[in-house]
Amino acid sequence: MELALTFRRALLWLLLIGLFVAGTPAQAQVPPSITLEAQAGYDGAGAYRAFFWFPVAVTVTNDGRDSVGVLAWSVPGDAAGSFEYVLDLPRGARKRVVLPVVHNGLHNRARLTLRIDGERVAQESILLNPIGTERPTLAVISSDATVLNSLQAARFIPDAGTALVRLDPAMLPDDAALLAGLDAIFVHDLATDGLSSAQREALLLWTRLGGQLVIGGGLQAERTLTGLAELSPVDVGALRADAPAEALADVARRPDLAEELPPLTVNEVRLREGARPLDGAGLLTARVEGAGRVIFAAFDLAALRVWSGEAALWERALQIAPRAYIGPSFRWRGDNLLRDALQRGLVWLPSPWAVLALMAAYIVVIGPLNFLLLRRLRRIELAWITTPLIAIVALGLTYGGSLALRGPEARVVQVAIVQGFEGASTGQATAFFGIFSPGRQNYRLDFAPASLVTPSSLGSFEADPLTVRHEATSSSVPELLIDVGSFRTVMVEQTVGDVPQVQSDLRVEGGLLRGQVRLGGAVPLRDAQIVAGAASSAIGDLTPGTAALVELRLNQQNFPFEPLSRDSDLVYRNQVLTSLFGFDRFSLGNPSGQSQQGHPDERGVYLLGWIERPALPINVNNDGVGQLGEALVIIRLNHNGAQP
Repeated sequence: MELALTFRRALLWLLLIGLFVAGTPAQAQVPPSITLEAQAGYDGAGAYRAFFWFPVAVTVTNDGRDSVGVLAWSVPGDAAGSFEYVLDLPRGARKRVVLPVVHNGLHNRARLTLRIDGERVAQESILLNPIGTERPTLAVISSDATVLNSLQAARFIPDAGTALVRLDPAMLPDDAALLAGLDAIFVHDLATDGLSSAQREALLLWTRLGGQLVIGGGLQAERTLTGLAELSPVDVGALRADAPAEALADVARRPDLAEELPPLTVNEVRLREGARPLDGAGLLTARVEGAGRVIFAAFDLAALRVWSGEAALWERALQIAPRAYIGPSFRWRGDNLLRDALQRGLVWLPSPWAVLALMAAYIVVIGPLNFLLLRRLRRIELAWITTPLIAIVALGLTYGGSLALRGPEARVVQVAIVQGFEGASTGQATAFFGIFSPGRQNYRLDFAPASLVTPSSLGSFEADPLTVRHEATSSSVPELLIDVGSFRTVMVEQTVGDVPQVQSDLRVEGGLLRGQVRLGGAVPLRDAQIVAGAASSAIGDLTPGTAALVELRLNQQNFPFEPLSRDSDLVYRNQVLTSLFGFDRFSLGNPSGQSQQGHPDERGVYLLGWIERPALPINVNNDGVGQLGEALVIIRLNHNGAQP
């Protein structure tokens, strides 16, 4: 009896243990309760410009168990690369992340999925509203959806329409590159004191890179200027009612429409340094900020909606001009700057004469020498053994020599273009990373967290799609497959804060640009030159703390084809300049590739020079790697010829 009782107890324990073990994985398989909310594009409704970065804001709510999710963005049926975002999702979490995205084409739909443990747990289909690169794109921030609707009728390019988007304040990014597709931004009644410092810095850098920022005044002046006071070209005073507005018809070059203009309530303004009025009544004031402008309208931007000349006014006032945006240009053309400019081979290769000598030696050894030696030994019949042995030894030596030449590790080289501005340490870097692989291997590439990695890699003359992943500590390419002895290029864009400090004292006198330029900091600039449009003048190497004299004839047409830079051991510097500025790469609309030699900002004066070190870091296979690199620095200078 006691034995039977013990046996039954053992069976009961085994049954309980089995139920526990069986229940544990079943519980683990219960999918978490996940919801996705997504807003894509500048307006949150899918508006984006082809070849330019745009934001996708995703809110993820987790009502289930603790999880780690992977958001994935892709375009169905498109061979382009995809984007991922890894985020931690503890139970009860509600997280909002911004995924930067770029598409090299016009797509109407995208797919957003969330995977946990490799299993898809949520999916959204996102409608997109693509804008072609040939259309100037203007954005309006306003609580009134009808303000400035007439801008769609403006014509900044003959035979090209204008795109108008309603910029969602919640989508205003903190990275200037995510605003690059917008040519102008109008701020109507945004409470700008709610903007973060990163958002204000992004607006400032976007403006300096060539954007046009228009700030509305009138009754909304205090609301719109609170967070943008440092950008304003004026100090704002009291309101004045029933001010005549006929001066705006002169700006629009439509004096026949002056009688239609209603009296306006305007702000009294006091011009800050560098600002000037655009009209005779001081209703519009502008100041140059880098390659762009900030315009203050002393009236409410909604006050002209009934005036038939509103589109013509802003068409004349904005003066939208070409902007030197490097990344979109290379995505549009698909060319490979690093391949075209790299001078130093990453692997030493024997000369053709050395290869011919080795081939001749092999022929002599396997033929005459082998025969003569066997005949001397009177063992000619051994030729069927010695001949393949010689071939095997030769193949082994060749393969071993090839391995020795290629080396055991990947090699990385970088050429970067850094755009900066006098008096500012923040700028925009576009870097081209080239990775040489000694063998066929997958590589993981890690960059700084804020880096924008184009989701394709360039080989010789082709592009392969990549997956770009954003994590808390890095932006990465999880897998880049490179074949034996192959070289691939990845393009990365990033805001940088270590642009060389420059001071200048320049003036235009009788067709000559004269003055001096002084370099600060601790890093020298090699082969520096002053450039204005298609005119350039060499000023040699600049060392920190020293000044160089400038005398440039503005009617020259020598840039970039007159070689003013010495080629380094790494890159053909003049080839880099020719690739950037030797043809129409940046003009409004789709560039022709045949004209507009020189820097596209013809009003600006620039200091160009070379820093002989990489501009951006990279990590290969979770390990620091030494890289060769150079950076072309392009700094816009202040001068007395710059007019708003």
